[in-house]
Amino acid sequence: MASRVMVTGAAGGLGQEVCKALVAAGHEVLALDRVYRRDMPVRLELVDLLDGASVYRYVEGCQAVVHLANYPGVRRGMPPQQTYRENVATDINVFQAAVDVGVKRLVFASSIQAMSGDRHGDPAKKPSCLAYLPIDGDAPVCPRNLYALGKVTGEMQLRYYAAMDDRLSCTAIRYPYLMSQGTLEWIRNHPRDSDDHWGNPDEGFAYLYMADAASLVAAILDKQDVGYHQILPAAPDNTVGKPPRELLEKFYPNVPLKVPIDNLTSLVDISAITQRLGWSPKTVNVFVLNR
Repeated sequence: MASRVMVTGAAGGLGQEVCKALVAAGHEVLALDRVYRRDMPVRLELVDLLDGASVYRYVEGCQAVVHLANYPGVRRGMPPQQTYRENVATDINVFQAAVDVGVKRLVFASSIQAMSGDRHGDPAKKPSCLAYLPIDGDAPVCPRNLYALGKVTGEMQLRYYAAMDDRLSCTAIRYPYLMSQGTLEWIRNHPRDSDDHWGNPDEGFAYLYMADAASLVAAILDKQDVGYHQILPAAPDNTVGKPPRELLEKFYPNVPLKVPIDNLTSLVDISAITQRLGWSPKTVNVFVLNR
């Protein structure tokens, strides 16, 4: 059903794709960011979400909020505690204002880093923090830095609001590495001595194209049930283009499997997302792997 949707962080790469997907689905989009871009698919309003009072005048009249406005990682030159403090403050300002004015659908861009620990360097010598493979949105938290800890905090905020009001639909999307086809082609055609050069093994070498990440948001607004939901979407293959069994033997020798090894087709299980929302990645790889 079409609705008025407030999208924060709308000027970012994912934000622009989400705005396009929501407009295509028939929604009216209110796009917010604190930086201006001329090439937006909808009108962009400038706002500082650290000012909690200012959020109310924008969210009034909206039926859904898609909150993407966080720093996208621990930023060079910024103290990590500032990244955590400002991301978490932005989250609570947006969520509280939305709940106060009666919004019933909240979508939050969390991160796979909330659960992936840190095995960069020599992952074969570091224990995995994964509880099982293939991973999914229910994997236990294991934040690797203050950015990741902030995402865990944002998830906890959503869980809190969903528990306080059984009419709310709250979804945290643990996005993996979001990229374009060109980026993946470059990674696949520039092999390194170690596969983990292109990713943290405990992220399952997962990735997702921007267009698919945006279409998932539209599917959530259309079909997600009430309550708190925590999901991990991913493309069916992986960034390094290796068979799951080969990666399993190298990086995850002690991680329990939820399926027999002969049935392991991916390191990420999105079956619950597909069953609940009817969503799966649609973008197809079109390049040739030169390895």
